[in-house]
Amino acid sequence: MRIAHSVRLASILAVGAFGLHQLRYLVASGFPSSAEHAAHGYMTELMAPIAVLVLAGALATLIRGTECATPERAPLGRRIALFAGALLAIYLGQESLEAMLAAGHPPLLESILAGGGWLALPLAIGIGALSALVASALERVEHAIAMVHIARGRFRAPSVRGRALPARALSLTFTPLAFGLARRPPPRAPA
Repeated sequence: MRIAHSVRLASILAVGAFGLHQLRYLVASGFPSSAEHAAHGYMTELMAPIAVLVLAGALATLIRGTECATPERAPLGRRIALFAGALLAIYLGQESLEAMLAAGHPPLLESILAGGGWLALPLAIGIGALSALVASALERVEHAIAMVHIARGRFRAPSVRGRALPARALSLTFTPLAFGLARRPPPRAPA
């Protein structure tokens, strides 16, 4: 159940990090120029893996609900701070990787602070709050699934699938040891 919880959180963080990166450049520069779009064009290729993570997060919620897992109950303010901090750390890591690997990318401090880079902080707080609300909503869905699953399990008659197979008749003459009907005890163990 811990893995399903981690997958769900990873999917929420992946969508939040993608949104933070894209919104930061969209808000700071309006529609990005062709050079800026080329430097960040790899982000559109990440949409398919992020969609797979979102699907995995939804399945993790269903699995945790059917297994009646207890949801993690942390205060909403703490969750918002944790999500915002994680999203900001992911953003800073992503920007530092872009500064190291991309040709023509401005230096790290300039790319983080200049050109509207300061917008990443309020955007991280806003997206972190939205992510915390999504996580809480998914936990409520998980709880509702668990309640339905428990209620269905209590009041439903056991389902019978197929038909019973006839028992094989065992001859006691051929299997005396299987039933403890041996005439003498087993030999002693060698000393």
